[in-house]
Amino acid sequence: MSQTPSKKSGSGKSSRSSLKQREFTVYGWNACQRVFENRPQDILRVFFSQSRSSQLKKVKEWCSRHKLPYRKLDQESLNKVASSVHHEGFVMVVRPLKLPSVHDWVKAGLEKHQFALALDRVENSHNVGAILRSCAYFGAQGLLVGLGESSTAVNSSAVRMAEGALEMVPLYECKSLPSILRDLKGQGVFVAGADPSSKQSLYELKLKYPCIMVVGNEREGLTASVKKRCDALVRIPGTGDMDSLNTSVAAGILLGELSRKAPSSSKTSS
Repeated sequence: MSQTPSKKSGSGKSSRSSLKQREFTVYGWNACQRVFENRPQDILRVFFSQSRSSQLKKVKEWCSRHKLPYRKLDQESLNKVASSVHHEGFVMVVRPLKLPSVHDWVKAGLEKHQFALALDRVENSHNVGAILRSCAYFGAQGLLVGLGESSTAVNSSAVRMAEGALEMVPLYECKSLPSILRDLKGQGVFVAGADPSSKQSLYELKLKYPCIMVVGNEREGLTASVKKRCDALVRIPGTGDMDSLNTSVAAGILLGELSRKAPSSSKTSS
């Protein structure tokens, strides 16, 4: 008797795991619009509010042509479908985006004018999404995420916060960030780390390109093993009234400086 519930429970977990591999929920106006623009073939179902209906003519036409279900729902039902109240009246169930291989990226290397950002144990999905958006804004070549204890950096909340940037900037996941940074250094990439205790100011450092900047979590900063891989450690100077910045804010400042100092592609190719 005791074995039957156990089998059912296991089967349920397996079914849910299989569903996660086949389906992913995207919500938020910009995030959903970017999916429709970049990979409409991955859309499985669409849900929207009454107020959004007139704005989704092309989406509804696509669904009709491809025999995909789409439904108008009330606010409460949309909240349930999205598992969030921050859906902005637009929810899609799609095939998960297959993330590119970090090892292929390392082998290809970065061009002389390019830069990227890496995250060391930054697991807050809102921060990851906001940072991805900043990467897209400043033209970063990619976002490298050291997973730590997390299984993935990509969830629906991060995608919504990214405002469509996941469809624009490659996101690479790795279990051992120090190892990947070592391999990038072997490819001639300059590795800089953000460290509030460093005496070197971000604005005084002569950055070398290609470059990858590493940001740690707000509580503990960079791990010792990641610091060892850095060619330089820099701090973002402030007034001193606050000890630290929100991780996504710090990442935005760092990316802005990386973009400002980066050589143009036309200069490096000549």
